[in-house]
Amino acid sequence: AILQGHFTGTIGWDALNISFAPYLSGMSDQEVRQFAQMIIYEFSQLAATRGGQALYTDIHIYYEIPPHWANVAAIGPAGKLTGKKYGHYSFDARRLAWALMAVFREGDANSRPFILPRPLLHVSEDFWSAERANDFLELACEVAGGKGNTCFIFDRRGNSLSFACNRAGYEGDADYLEEMKKPWLMRTAAIQSVTLNLPRLGYRAQGNEEKLFALLAEFAAKASEAHVQKKDFLEKLLSYAEKGPLAVLAMNRDGFPFLRMNRSYYIIGLVGLNEMVRIHTGRQMHESPQALDFGFRAVSYLHREIKALSKKLGIKLVLEQSPAETTAYRFARLDLKYFSPEAGHFVQGDIAEGAVYYTNSTHLNVSAAVTPLQKVISEGLFHEHLEGDVITHLQLGGLETDKKKLSKLIKEVFDDSVSRQIDFSPEFTSCLSCGRIAAGLSQQCAYCGSSEVEGIARLTKYFSKISGWNRGKLAELRDRKVNKDFITASRQRLSRHV
Repeated sequence: AILQGHFTGTIGWDALNISFAPYLSGMSDQEVRQFAQMIIYEFSQLAATRGGQALYTDIHIYYEIPPHWANVAAIGPAGKLTGKKYGHYSFDARRLAWALMAVFREGDANSRPFILPRPLLHVSEDFWSAERANDFLELACEVAGGKGNTCFIFDRRGNSLSFACNRAGYEGDADYLEEMKKPWLMRTAAIQSVTLNLPRLGYRAQGNEEKLFALLAEFAAKASEAHVQKKDFLEKLLSYAEKGPLAVLAMNRDGFPFLRMNRSYYIIGLVGLNEMVRIHTGRQMHESPQALDFGFRAVSYLHREIKALSKKLGIKLVLEQSPAETTAYRFARLDLKYFSPEAGHFVQGDIAEGAVYYTNSTHLNVSAAVTPLQKVISEGLFHEHLEGDVITHLQLGGLETDKKKLSKLIKEVFDDSVSRQIDFSPEFTSCLSCGRIAAGLSQQCAYCGSSEVEGIARLTKYFSKISGWNRGKLAELRDRKVNKDFITASRQRLSRHV
């Protein structure tokens, strides 16, 4: 709650099940299950922050002990070293992982999915050979299909630092690599996010590719200037140390301030790549390989520009998918105001109702008629240039899913794509009269027939009641294509030309 008072967005906890493993030795399975319930229920409670806002928390779960944890000296009860390495506690780490997934599968007292915390399961090469890994994956997929909680992070080629915070570290930095031996020192934070309205740059370029790429560079530079101003302002406040307004972030208990500005990063987000590509090429990214290739070239160019700006300014700038629920809606409305009538041909949704939006970040159109694997492969192409948070959402609607089919897809995604993260997004109808919940969105309860119901669906990263969504997100919800084909007829890779 203290952190939520200083930061907005998600607070991530790496390797939660590994961190707690030394505390579980000697506990029975029932006690571990009770502990897992305590973790999830306490994280899901409202906190005393702005307006009682819930803590947006990600918990990273590893089924096997990754290399950067295996040889770290383990800390146990009372904060004392146990004399063993975390690699010794793989059995207890797995017990907690199983228990956490079992609790997520049950849901709350009314079988509703837990909105928070969000479990992120890391899948690596070593995962597939671990004991009962396939059984655990099927449990995680059962949770994903039935409740929508599980996200799957893919750690390929020994890269167990693929998630946003650690990818934003300084690769090759000797000090950073040394600090990995003390995971509690690996505190990173996104100081600020500035999002680029890509369709607007497309309108301004008027089909001129050279001008478009010049605008991309110009606005990336403007975004970086905003980041430098925020950095300078924060450093002035932090200079007052524990006597200043940011005393919590300035406190020093391990030789470093809690907020380590030299390990922090600055996000440049993207909205509407699909529409920018359509403005320039006449096709959406799912409609032709040439359109997808142009989108990739634009993001690749931005990535190079941002790398150069990072070196010039001495700060860590990263490209990221912008998950903010209002940005795509607001940008579309502003462009209808300032770039009509052209913008009217490219915004998504219903202009007459004011329910308009742009496709979020580097995603394909939410209504694109492509198979789940094709969608993951196409969207995953951009992930190598997005060092911040990335994900592909696969919509389930009210489908009843097969955990074996989903786990088969996870294996295919791991083998046949470069995607870093995916999730599955079911939808629910919760009845306010009888308290029961049913799959899919409906105007009345499937059990008692009451019309006193509320829909629950994934807003961006997290699930929420659709009654609180803006008109743009509601239009997107109506347009979302349910992904039904989780058994792929072929494993053909999509080509990419750079």
